[in-house]
Amino acid sequence: MRATWATAALIAASCLVGTSCQPEEITPPSSLAESCIDNDCHGGVEQIHYGGPTLKCVDCHGGDPNDHTKEGAHITVDVSFNPSTPGTEYMPDPTLEQLDAMDKDVLQFLNPSDYRVARRSCGADILNGVGCHATITVNSMLLNRATLAGTFGGGGYISGIQDKHPEFGVVGVVDPFVPETLPDGVVASLKALPSDPPASVTDPIAKAIFPMFEQMCVSCHVNQDGGHSPGKYYSSGCNACHMVTSDSSRAETGDITQDIQELGHVQTHRFTNEIPDSQCARCHHSHLARSLLALGVREKSEEGDGVNHALEDPEHHVPWGKQNYVKFEGDRVIFGKPWPFYIEDEDGTNDIDETPPDVHTEKGMACIDCHNIFEMHGDRHADTRMDHELDVRCESCHGQPGKLATRESDRGLAFTKSGTAAGFRGDNTAVFTENADGSITQKGKLSNKNHPVTQITRRTVPGADKYNARTRMGCELHAGTAKVRKALKKAVNALAAKDAAAVATEFPGLPAGFTFTETPETEFAGRVECFSCHNAWTVNCYGCHVERDDRKTYTSRITGKEKKGRMRNMGLSTVADALAMGFNVKGKITPMVGTAIFFTHIDENGKKVIDAAPLTTTDGLIGEGNVHNPVHHHTIRQQPRDCDGCHPAANDKHDVNALLRAVGLGTGKFIFKDGQGKKHWLDRMVLGDWEGDGTWDDPTKKGLPAKLAAVKAVVGTTHMRRKPKAPGIRPGPLDLETINRVLINKVVPQRPKTPPKKGQTGKKP
Repeated sequence: MRATWATAALIAASCLVGTSCQPEEITPPSSLAESCIDNDCHGGVEQIHYGGPTLKCVDCHGGDPNDHTKEGAHITVDVSFNPSTPGTEYMPDPTLEQLDAMDKDVLQFLNPSDYRVARRSCGADILNGVGCHATITVNSMLLNRATLAGTFGGGGYISGIQDKHPEFGVVGVVDPFVPETLPDGVVASLKALPSDPPASVTDPIAKAIFPMFEQMCVSCHVNQDGGHSPGKYYSSGCNACHMVTSDSSRAETGDITQDIQELGHVQTHRFTNEIPDSQCARCHHSHLARSLLALGVREKSEEGDGVNHALEDPEHHVPWGKQNYVKFEGDRVIFGKPWPFYIEDEDGTNDIDETPPDVHTEKGMACIDCHNIFEMHGDRHADTRMDHELDVRCESCHGQPGKLATRESDRGLAFTKSGTAAGFRGDNTAVFTENADGSITQKGKLSNKNHPVTQITRRTVPGADKYNARTRMGCELHAGTAKVRKALKKAVNALAAKDAAAVATEFPGLPAGFTFTETPETEFAGRVECFSCHNAWTVNCYGCHVERDDRKTYTSRITGKEKKGRMRNMGLSTVADALAMGFNVKGKITPMVGTAIFFTHIDENGKKVIDAAPLTTTDGLIGEGNVHNPVHHHTIRQQPRDCDGCHPAANDKHDVNALLRAVGLGTGKFIFKDGQGKKHWLDRMVLGDWEGDGTWDDPTKKGLPAKLAAVKAVVGTTHMRRKPKAPGIRPGPLDLETINRVLINKVVPQRPKTPPKKGQTGKKP
């Protein structure tokens, strides 16, 4: 049986997690006050904890501080994760079952923050008479980054193994806080992921692809250490964030017992809440990685098969600088990818940055300046998807038309230095300041630099100092409240009746004489997410070919057993600017990312028993784009996309393919031919009927429709609406009404006078 976490509610304790790591340093040995830091032992080791109780080594690691012998002072360790640590058995990459079965005293000695033992240390109710992080520790165990519940639920749905509701986690979980009535989007418990398909899985493709979970998915969560390779290593549990690791994954500690050439160690023996972006990149570097996209760096297409393989890899691209690739065993490699896998400059022949860095990153802001403690530590429940764990939106800082920012998260948490709730320990100094002139600044948690924070409403009021007619037009119409949208439409129509030519000047983007055909008294609020327009570029991966080969073996990340059926996957066409729109879990319009998977199974004799077959979702959706999921790429720029990126241009000079893709009709440009010879459009989300004759039309022959008579969704999404029983729009492709709103409303493009110049070159995450 695999381990199961807490089954009873814990007593909430005062939380120290917000405590800053900047107070005056107390140097060893007085801070640790025990024999562990004798010069002959761990002399020079860094003090682990600032603020709250003074911790001794044994408070976290166990052992006997009064015994001056190595054998007597340490817990008896019969296994180790690294050659330089004590133990009779070297276990370099322990599996889930090995970790679950390990003696808890030994595991605590090796890593007190591992979630299997963290309630003894980080999560202790009482330590030296003071409460520690009891509630936070248990909450963190319920997060998707600890359980991978959404990954297995989504992967199971794509493969037809189960519905979208998660059944499995990397560990078994029972939510101790679930009330009598289960909240929407919450799971009461998860079963530990089995190594073999459950008996309920009978479909040949589903059974054959099930091992993908234990080979490709299980290696990315905080119930295990990260891989012992450059850029990928992190320690499990609380340490994953709060103990920084270097790009090389080697230690830089003053502990004289540590082999600093050995891979797979944290940087120093020091907790911090000032978590650098490089630590976030230990996990967020894989497929369409936010940490790299924010730097202006994208992936290339993978090696593999496919009609359209590498179609969009730019001809003159410039790889990410060699200085970013950590030297490792003779090769330059970081995040498991060799030089030159990452692209920083799409076209080295010009001075334009086609994939600029996110403006927040460019200005020196860090991930922790936006993402708060609820997102990092959880909020008392095990959610079905990571999307449901998000708490901060663009409006939290920038407000919206007609409304200043509350400077609070969705759950009402203020932005403070430590991010803790009021009344909890930590530095609750506000990071936002409202200045005498009414402007608002935000102090960076890492940089201590004051960043100006634009308030959208001050740019949408005619006559105001910061008024911008384009901002008013774009933000009020797409993201304004119902009241604001109604007022804008009435103002446009009133001006059109008075001076038709003036409409194009006063309301940029609208053609002269434009009028809204309807200004209902019950106008609905804008449904477009801010980042839908302000994403400067949107990475999509069209086509993922997964191959299982029974002639080759792999080691199970769950059991450690050798099994047949090694898998590999190839991202066939990674595209840097393919904007496709759909609905997210809140019913708002957002960029979508494609996940079309085709599966090949080669048996022990080398025969293809399954040949590039498209997966079928639990809902019966097969081929085409298969699944498109809502995404935030973190490629924000102040200058938004031009209007004709989504709407037809009034002069008909627009990119037809871009518009077909944006509304989900597909272009026929990204084709994968399966093993039966059938072609699948990977950027298609809906079929469209142009004339209303009951037939689905081919966009490559029909072009861009002026209006559609009907649409049919051909892809699903692994995401679920936050309140699935409530009325509203479900995540997925745009519906007929929305597509027709986009097609009918023609616009006047508003090109920026100067294109963006080259961004930051060679900056590390």
